[in-house]
Amino acid sequence: MGRKRTRNNYKKPRDYKPRDPSEYFTKDDIFVSRMASILMIPKSKVLGLFNQRARTTIRLNSLKGNVKDTFRMLKSRGYELEIIPWAPNTYFVNNRDKAEISQIEEYREGLFYIQDLSSILATLVLDPNQNEKILDVCAAPGSKTTHIAEITKNKATILANEIEVSRTNSLRNVVEQFGADTVKITLSDGREFGRKYPDYFDKVLLDAPCSGEGRIYMRGPKPLRFWSIKKVKGSTILQRELIESAFRTLKTGGTLVYSTCTLEPEENEGIVTYLLKNHKNAKIEEIEIFNSKEFKGYKRYITQGIVRWSGNEYDPSVRKSIRILPSSEMMGFYIAKIVKK
Repeated sequence: MGRKRTRNNYKKPRDYKPRDPSEYFTKDDIFVSRMASILMIPKSKVLGLFNQRARTTIRLNSLKGNVKDTFRMLKSRGYELEIIPWAPNTYFVNNRDKAEISQIEEYREGLFYIQDLSSILATLVLDPNQNEKILDVCAAPGSKTTHIAEITKNKATILANEIEVSRTNSLRNVVEQFGADTVKITLSDGREFGRKYPDYFDKVLLDAPCSGEGRIYMRGPKPLRFWSIKKVKGSTILQRELIESAFRTLKTGGTLVYSTCTLEPEENEGIVTYLLKNHKNAKIEEIEIFNSKEFKGYKRYITQGIVRWSGNEYDPSVRKSIRILPSSEMMGFYIAKIVKK
């Protein structure tokens, strides 16, 4: 038999390069397809999630005033406050936006903090206690740092870190405004803490820099200007180094909360799996508040961690972590509670 002939039009030229998807799909197309795949929902439902803005949420600050007096004051101004049963001293403001309430005198005095509910949940999962040594690795703008100080009544030793001078300056202003007197601010690379403070802290919060998908509002101007797959890939490199460092700072028996405001498995379950693989004494714990009676009405915004996506297999225990879907109540978020055994 003669040699089998191959049609020339099936041969790729030597200088062949596969086309970049961006050449024939818009950035919006790529984002919607990716979110549909990650969230396992039809593409037609993706924009519905990202066309919502979370309601204004505030937490009353007991470090700067009596929370009952602050509540009565806001009600007397005509504020419609809706209590959030699982978050102490936290309310939706149903008839005011953030820009408006940030201008009133009581806010400038630090009597209440404007903070997304997903961010508040991360601090509650950390469960800080008095007399503990607590590290907030990437602390600016200071929402979680001041919340930790408020929960512990300024009776914990809190180290709040940032890597840029401008961010430490803004963090210092927030810490002073909201009366977090026991907070010490440091200017350092979070990747160095594992070497500087090995086995030192009782609790560590790592709200890692990320691609920020949970904050995307598709009805806004150029909503995807800061988002790209390249940014997702780049973020994972930094996140791995940060979680490794943060875990090393923990005492045995200590708790690390890893959180992001992205929905990317590579930045969430992938990072936690990396830690579990490299540290056999790292274990994920169930998030108790998620199963509480008070949280029942909010479960519809929560899903379990993903164990596989796009050919990647993650540690089965990441099911214990939680993903928060974008909604009118909470921005998109991810939280994992990790202990050092």
